[in-house]
Amino acid sequence: MQLNDEQAKHIADTLRIASVAEFGFFGYTGGLERHDWLLVFLAVTIFVLIESGAVLIMRERA
Repeated sequence: MQLNDEQAKHIADTLRIASVAEFGFFGYTGGLERHDWLLVFLAVTIFVLIESGAVLIMRERA
């Protein structure tokens, strides 16, 4: 898929917003449970995966 620079920036920014929202939701929920480290681990893992995708999109444009 060919993206121009503005499209790539918009998609990367959208992915970053989604990853922060997901991290906040699962991290907060896992923190409330106090013993549910699986949710915290899931939040961090998905955050890293989505951020990696955003970086990959921007790296392709460079």
